[in-house]
Amino acid sequence: MKSINKLFLFITLLAFGSSCVKEVDVNEGIANNEKTIIKLPAAAEEISGVALDAADAVIETDILEIRKDAITPSDLGLSTTIKVKKNANLIAAYNAEHGTSYVELTNFQAGTGSTFDGTTWVVPFNGGEFVKYLKLKLNPGKLDLSKKYALGFTLSETDNGIISSQKDALIEIVIKNQYDGVYQATGVFMHPTAGDRDIDELKDLETSGPNSVIAPLGDLGGARYFMELTVNADNSVTIKPKGVTPNIDQTWGPNTYDPATKTFDLFYSYNTAAPRKVKETLKKK
Repeated sequence: MKSINKLFLFITLLAFGSSCVKEVDVNEGIANNEKTIIKLPAAAEEISGVALDAADAVIETDILEIRKDAITPSDLGLSTTIKVKKNANLIAAYNAEHGTSYVELTNFQAGTGSTFDGTTWVVPFNGGEFVKYLKLKLNPGKLDLSKKYALGFTLSETDNGIISSQKDALIEIVIKNQYDGVYQATGVFMHPTAGDRDIDELKDLETSGPNSVIAPLGDLGGARYFMELTVNADNSVTIKPKGVTPNIDQTWGPNTYDPATKTFDLFYSYNTAAPRKVKETLKKK
């Protein structure tokens, strides 16, 4: 019994002694080397897009988000100057890898909040700011809308913090007019020897000019038969061949656009020797 009492007394004293020992912070005495990080959120994507209306007017638009991830409130309170370089190599590399044909956007000026010398933007962050948007001024209606535009950006310098591995971003500048979009196509393709076949499919109509879009011809878009639809001032529609389409004859009936219902009513043909006639309605989704 005495042995048991002695053992209990030993354990009690051990526990009491342990409670008196100061807790040690494993990080005590170790310097904090973490720093504010400057990054481009769009760098997480292969390519990001900015959509603009094809209006003939100078606009100012956000083109690139820049973030300042401060490690402490005092770091956030510091003013910071960030430099961003234009990087055409990102466009060339993307085109080579994906078989695309983006060209570098050139007809723009620096927007509010930055300066641009033709190569590098200087973007100031005031104390307390953690996100800024690089802005551009441009006239979408003056661009060649048959081309696909992009801009490459690389973070090159900061006077407060470090530059993240998310430093390169590729932005597509998509110019869209009011006719651009997804349409439900219904109608009939009339072949001179094989007979008629119904058309019932979704079609993507893509901007090619201020008042024109490129559309698949009939049900032959997969074979690279396309047409350009231009909406005239009186809402009549002019149709021109695109892709491998050899010609277009639109004298079979009226070709019109109804702005109230956003619907194209079309009747046209191709191949003059033995016309393939197409009568279809395209209604925007």
